[in-house]
Formats: sequence, C-alpha cells, structure tokens
Amino acid sequence: MRRGSAAVAVVVLALCAGCQWTGFGFRAAGAELPRLREVLAIENGSVLADVGAGKGELTYALASEVGEKGHVFSTEIDPGRLRGLREAVAKLDNVTVVEASVSETGLPPDCCDAIVLRRVYHHLTDASGINASLLRSLRPGGVLAVIDFPPPVFFSRGSFGVPAKTVIDEVTSRRFELLALIDDWPGRGPLGSYCVVFRRPAHS
Repeated sequence: MRRGSAAVAVVVLALCAGCQWTGFGFRAAGAELPRLREVLAIENGSVLADVGAGKGELTYALASEVGEKGHVFSTEIDPGRLRGLREAVAKLDNVTVVEASVSETGLPPDCCDAIVLRRVYHHLTDASGINASLLRSLRPGGVLAVIDFPPPVFFSRGSFGVPAKTVIDEVTSRRFELLALIDDWPGRGPLGSYCVVFRRPAHS
C-alpha cells in the first residue's frame, strides 16, 4: 500500500513540476498558445469555447486572441470554480461563462468555430454525452482540439491521463472526423502532452 501511495505521489509531483505560476494561474500564453492559434485557426472575430475552463487562464488568453468582435464561451461544472471563473472574467465583454454538467457542455447549438478541451478529457465520466454535445455546438466544418497526456505505466484512464487512442476512438464514434494527432504538444513538467484535432463534417 505504501509503495502504491508513493507512486501516486511521484506522478502528482511530476505533473506539477515546472509549472509557471502567474497572478492568473498557470501560464496559458506560453508555448501552447501559438500552436493553438494555428490548430484552431483563431483570428479576430472567431467564436471559441474553452470547455472545462477551471480557473479561466486559457479563457482569458483566448478572449484576447479573438478581440472585441469575437467571443469565448467558458464552461465549468464545479460550483466553486464557476463562481471564481465569473469573477475572473467579469470585466471581459467578449466572454460568456456557462454551467456544464457531466453529460452536457451547456453550449448553444452551432455556436462555435472551434472548441478546446485542455487537459480535461481524462476527467470525463460521460464522454459519449459530452462528445455528442460538442458536435452539436460546433458549426459545420468547425474544429475540436483535445489536449491531454498519456497515463503513466499501469494506469489506463483517470486522474493521471488518457491514451490518445481512447480519445480518438470515442470522439470519432460521434461522427467527428480525425484531422491530426500532434504528439509533441507542450506539456506540464517532464511529462509530455498530445493534441488530437477533429472536425465536425461540413454536412452533418
């Protein structure tokens, strides 16, 4: 039992090592943002969603990217984080905070040019429901980016990651088209991340 606890502790420390802390949480505008800009084809006026926004650091960065003509939907399920998120983005006119559930993003239909789940997918308990909701919320031809990290040895899925193949199988089962698997995505600490990019078919 002690050996298992020690292994978990090592994994947690490894995930946190090297994280850069700012006044608004973990740095979202580092190496990831330029790559997200390309993957999601972000431009002035884009409408995006940050699903599972947590403390809102990525939401804040995306709101700056899309400008006053664009919009960012920021979703969260935890009541405490929802309150904190609303406070964090209260002064941003181009952000809407949305309460999600375990099986629904809470996003309006056909609202987004692109959606990102940043290290959130491995927490999903109803991936099928969420993926169906994501498909409804993307405009035809819209892009979905799932950023996550593979679990360490002896783990399959849960708090310590999810295999990219699992993400691909589950998301494409909901009629998404696979565009790319980027396996050198900037990670947190010594453990790397991946980004799987999907598209809602133009005729769906």
